[in-house]
Amino acid sequence: MKKFLMVLLFIGSCFSIETVSPVMKVELSSTKVTHGSILIVKVFDKTARNVKIKQSVFPLFDGKDGVSKGVLLGVPTWWDIGGKYEVEINGKATGQTVEIDGRILKNEKIEIEKSKLVSNEETKKQGELLSKAITEFKNDKYWSGNFILPVEGKITTEYGMGRTVNGSQGGIHRGLDIGANEGTEIKAANDGIVVLSRKHILTGNTIVINHGEGVVSVYYHMSALVAVEGAKVKKGDVIGKVGSTGVSTGPHLHWGIWIFGVDVNPLELIEKNIEF
Repeated sequence: MKKFLMVLLFIGSCFSIETVSPVMKVELSSTKVTHGSILIVKVFDKTARNVKIKQSVFPLFDGKDGVSKGVLLGVPTWWDIGGKYEVEINGKATGQTVEIDGRILKNEKIEIEKSKLVSNEETKKQGELLSKAITEFKNDKYWSGNFILPVEGKITTEYGMGRTVNGSQGGIHRGLDIGANEGTEIKAANDGIVVLSRKHILTGNTIVINHGEGVVSVYYHMSALVAVEGAKVKKGDVIGKVGSTGVSTGPHLHWGIWIFGVDVNPLELIEKNIEF
């Protein structure tokens, strides 16, 4: 009997038993995306904590169905065009991939008074303050349903356009410019908390709204600020008025959307299903 037990122990020591959890069911809103587009990752497992795509890790939030988790993402420029990246949940491969497709970039030429193109300690401080407001995330969700266009008018500069400023190559336009009459009311694109409302040298009268779950909207060049810092606003609430303050060539609203610090095309949050 003793010999029999020893044999069993010997056999057991030769094998290691590893429990492998089944691959989580994952749904992607698209498997081929472009820079500035949105991507929804939905996971049908309540134990899912985060999603990782090419070194970028994002938290997962409870889905509206009560049994899944998900997140709304923006596709950053550091995800290389032509790249195909594995989607990982809780650090484990899912078998799902996201491919980054290219897009045609347009370019526009603009002329701005040299006196407006200032760069000093004050603009640096204001830039840091704006960056902090854009990149500070709140886990709570305030937004609901699709976003709305904050002002009626003509889109004069599209998202993602290259810019030549006074003959020199500038950066990429990270929002929409919407031309409208001076004083036209500007509305909150969705529910959220006003985390910044003040005048800046470059962006003029500026408002930043945190919508929760990583989503932030910005409003530049207004003639007047209506919403104050700390205010809770609802979709459609008046937050300011169209103007041409800061570095601007005429009355318009620059409206931008950032998700986890990544700028996206704002129209995507109006035209596509963004709930999960």
